[in-house]
Amino acid sequence: MKIAILGGTGNIGKGFALRWGQKHEIIIGSREQEKAEAVASEYNLILEKYGYKPSISGTDNKTAAEKAEIVVIAIRYNQLAPVMDLIRPVIENKIVISVVVPMERNMCYISPGSDYPRTPIESKDFNTEYFCFSMPELGSAAQELFTMIPESTELVAAFHTVPAKKLANLDMELDYDIGVCGNSMHAKEIVFGLVKDISSMRPLDIGPLETAGMVESLTPLLINVAARNEMKDVSLKFI
Repeated sequence: MKIAILGGTGNIGKGFALRWGQKHEIIIGSREQEKAEAVASEYNLILEKYGYKPSISGTDNKTAAEKAEIVVIAIRYNQLAPVMDLIRPVIENKIVISVVVPMERNMCYISPGSDYPRTPIESKDFNTEYFCFSMPELGSAAQELFTMIPESTELVAAFHTVPAKKLANLDMELDYDIGVCGNSMHAKEIVFGLVKDISSMRPLDIGPLETAGMVESLTPLLINVAARNEMKDVSLKFI
């Protein structure tokens, strides 16, 4: 398949490119075409050293989305609206995979206006920074994204709990479970296959797109667990 990775020059994008580039044609998308081309060349060299014959190219976000069958949105939440405005005309009848997480650094609260005591961020009682899920009005980034795509486009939310560094380390087996949310079983089955293309990963059907907020919120949870408990790049496995 032809898979465009928008945000492909970032940490999680690199992992997707190196894992899927072993079997599929990958198109790296970026706001800067030259940067995408340079990164694509780097990814090709890495896979060639492992004995693969990859087909990874780089271009701007809109061209990448236009050329692909599957478009992976692996960008920051605050970039979502402008990127979707750009690519909306070229993603008719395609599958879009959202890896987007709306989260804030050091901006947690329990309940607005509550009387719960709060510890200032600069206090010595905070031993590290932290992240919180910042729920959009519609419930999740995926549900917001759904309002930005053509009617013929199938949307799936997945891969929110994958540690980027381990995904990009081809010497590691990733014995993780990947939650997949969406309203199209056709699209989810294809994403299940992409999960299985990464050795030892197992896809799990979480339900319709309305469940995406639960999965997206796991990303800041895992980051906080790792940072506060001296662990590295934690993920999930259901047993």
